[in-house]
Order: sequence, then C-alpha cells, then structure tokens
Amino acid sequence: MSSSSSPGVDIMTQTEENSRSRHDHTSETMDSESLRQLLEDGELDTLRWEDDDISLRSAASNSRLPYDKLTAQELVHFPDASDSKASTNLYLFIRNKILQLWLLEPNVELTSEDAIDQLPIPFNSDRRFVRRIHGFLQRYGFINYGNFHRLASALVLTSKRKRVIIVGAGAAGIAALKQLHFFGFEVVLLEARKRLGGRVHTYHQKDSSVVADLGAMVVTGINGNPIVTMMRQTQCTPVRITPDCPIYDEYGKLVDQRKDELVAEAFKKIGDTASYIAHTLGVTEVNGKKLSIADAYNNILEMLELRMQRRRLKYWQIYEEILEKMKQVQNEITLYKKSAVFLAEKLKSSDGSIPHTLDPDSRLEQDILRRCYRRDLGEAIKRYDAARERFRNLETTLRNLKKQEPSEVYMNQRDRRLLDFHFANLEYVSGATLEKLSLQHFDQDDEFQFTGSHMAIRDGYGDFLTRLVTSDVTAMIKQNAVVESIKYDQKVVVESCLEVAVYMQISVSCLSQLLLAFKGSTHDNFHVKSFECFGV
Repeated sequence: MSSSSSPGVDIMTQTEENSRSRHDHTSETMDSESLRQLLEDGELDTLRWEDDDISLRSAASNSRLPYDKLTAQELVHFPDASDSKASTNLYLFIRNKILQLWLLEPNVELTSEDAIDQLPIPFNSDRRFVRRIHGFLQRYGFINYGNFHRLASALVLTSKRKRVIIVGAGAAGIAALKQLHFFGFEVVLLEARKRLGGRVHTYHQKDSSVVADLGAMVVTGINGNPIVTMMRQTQCTPVRITPDCPIYDEYGKLVDQRKDELVAEAFKKIGDTASYIAHTLGVTEVNGKKLSIADAYNNILEMLELRMQRRRLKYWQIYEEILEKMKQVQNEITLYKKSAVFLAEKLKSSDGSIPHTLDPDSRLEQDILRRCYRRDLGEAIKRYDAARERFRNLETTLRNLKKQEPSEVYMNQRDRRLLDFHFANLEYVSGATLEKLSLQHFDQDDEFQFTGSHMAIRDGYGDFLTRLVTSDVTAMIKQNAVVESIKYDQKVVVESCLEVAVYMQISVSCLSQLLLAFKGSTHDNFHVKSFECFGV
C-alpha cells in the first residue's frame, strides 16, 4: 500500500519523540460509582478487550467516527486508503486501534511512536503510514486533547512561530487555547470579564458546598462526547440527570403525565413539520423575508387550528344529517302508527259475524275487506317495527358521534401554556428567542448531537473549565481585556497574515448583532457573510 504523504497531515507529525513511554505514567481514572454510571454501557471495559472487534467499534463510536468506513474528510487526506478493500480495512484498523489506545489512557499523550509500538505486527510495518494517521487524528482533535501529560516536545509547524489571539475565554476559547498551544502556536487569550467561562458561570455559596450553574449546566449525551473524556482527565464527578421532567402549573399542581406526553408529542410534530417545510419543500422565505422558527411555529399552529375548525364543521354537518334522518324516520313511525291504529279499529268493527240478510256478493265483499284490513295492519306493524329499528340505529350512531366530537380549539389555554414551556425550553437550549432562530438553519447541528444519558457536573461546569486551565497556559490568559474593535489595514493585513490570526470565541448571537465592529475596507462585510449560514 502506498504511503505517500497527503497535504495537511504530515505537518502535525512529531519532530522529536521523548524517550519516555506512556506506559511509564499511570492513567488517572475515577473509580467512583458516578463514573461507572457515566460509562453505563461499559465503554472502558469494552476498550480493554485488546483488538476485539467490539472494542474497536466502541473506540470509533466514542470518537464520533464510523467504524467501518472513511469519512469525507478522511477520504480527502487518504485517497490511497480507498484504492482497494484491503487498503481501506488496513486504514480502518490502524485508525480505530489508535483511538482505542488514546481512550484507554487519555491522561497521557499518545505519541506516534507509542502507537507504532502497540500496533500488532504486521500492521505497524509501514511506520510512515501510521504516523500520517496519527497526525490526522491529532490535527482534528480525535486524540491528544484536553488535560494530558505531554511526553513529546512541542510541535513545530513552521520555521517561524505563528501568533494567535483568541477573543473570549468561554469553553470554546479555553479549548482552543490548549489545543493551539499544544500545536506550537504563540497564543494570547483575551477575556473582557474578570472571570473565565463565558456563558458558563457557577455560583458557589459562601461557607457551603452548595453550587449552582447559572449558565450552561448539562453534558448533553455521553456517547462520543469529548467532554466525558476531559471529565475523566480532570476527575470531575458526573451526576446523571433523570429523563423524567415533571411540570407544575401556575398553581403549583403537578401536570397530568398523560396530558404532558400529548403536548410534548404535539411539540415534536410541530418541529418535524417545520423541518419538512424548510428542507423538503424548500420554503424558507415569504416575499423575500427569511422565515424564523417563530414564524413557522405560529403558521403551523394557525393551520392546525384551521384544520380543527374544519373538522368541527364536518362533524356538525354529519350531526345535522343524522338528526335530519332521525326526523324523517320519526315522521314515518308516526305515520305507520296512525295507520296501524286506524286499520286495527276498522278490523275490530268488521270482525263481527256477517249478517245473513246480506246477499252473497255483499257477504263476499265484506269478507275480502276484512282480510285486506288484516293484511294492511300486518304490513303497517312490520314497517313500524323496521322504522323503530332504524331510529334506534340512528340514536346509536348519534351517541357514538358525540363521543368523537372534536375540541372547540386545537389547543386550549392550559395546553398552550404547556406548549409554551417547550418553546421556552427550545429558546433556552438555543440561546436565543424563536424570532431570532432561522427556520432554514436552526436544526443544522441535529446530526451532530450526542446520544446517551445527560449529565451534570457535581462541582459545576465552571469548576470543570477551571481545571482545564493548567499552569502551562495560565499566563496566556488576559482578563479584564475588553476588545472594542478589530482594525484591518491593507498593509498590516499583508504583513500580519503570516504573523497573527484572530480566533473568535464570542457567542454567535453577539457577533450577529454586530456588537464587535470589524473596521477596514477589506473586511467590511466579513461579519455578515460569515454568519449568514448560522441559525441565529
């Protein structure tokens, strides 16, 4: 198999390897019940099954990569890995094995030489190919991220060390600081506040162990979530969040579970409908105006209300038809009853013996008339009974129809309050109001969401971020450093392209509001064009 170099991968290969092995360092692990609960599917145990197929599958899954195929990004860097099935299988085994080795001991750097040493023969025979795979995984943050003991010297990317300024010391800013520092950049992180964390802010009660997260607080899904690995590195204790979410009304009473489930299902269907409108029908704007989630949800609710009223109209039309039929049948019953009474009286009056004084023709006529009365009476009674049966059937139909009467409205006031809770929760997790969420792009991250249980951090999310800031990067963080503007000068840009990069880690919503001004003719529309595709 060819081991030719691919762009952007070999540059991350270690130039020097420290003689120490990661086996010389004990991986710091948590033996607490909380960690065992966190890794409830037994990922660590599975990863220890050497080269077992299940352990490699688990390693790939927990690294957000498919076990049995290359991603589009990998195909770009490793076109030679798709030359044949054997080449693909070789690449996948080495890649998954390196991921397994990292996840087993994430507290110690996994160097390319360690990976080569621990790969079984003959998979480590092409050392350059293994280094390429290791470099790719390291470059894109699948291994060697977070807090870990470094074994090798700093990476040297170019002959001249690049400088990077990171704006914003939130979770992303801190992660970028550590990773860029590991990659060998000269980094400075500027934070306007006198604390770290950005939207992560943990409140610590004085003289107490009580903590409360005022911002981000949930590790949303543990399967493949790199935060889980960093929690192991920083020895943060996870607390599982129960999926049960009881809701209380404005009077403090627990909302009926069945009612809660129905409203939650309605909310899900509304969201699915909005997604269908945007992505399948391609309707994302009306009269040149971009539709927001609020627009879509309100329109969908109005359509559901219209459909409900149409159902009610149809219901009452059927109701009216049944009543009209019952009226007709009731008239028939009355008519047949009167006919039967009349014929019974006639038959009774003619039921006596025929006088002998009548001539034979008159006697025959009286006998025939009496028989006709009897026949007509029987027919009237039969039709009366049939009409009564039809009337009873119509009554049954009407009773059943009454049980199916549609609601007066699609959603009453109390149910709408429950639905508003779900809308508010969506705003909470999105960090913006529904009016500011794009219908076209609001769910763009759905495919990247992590599965599995949700967790909280016992000592707070802020404590977790604080532990990530180790002594080697502390001096690179400048607090109380307010960035009011970023000025671009044509001459400076040319000179600075090789010198300084600006890594923005302020929230997208703030940037989209243009709170940070980019000055300079070259970049006048930079902030607009860069964020047109975002959901806020």
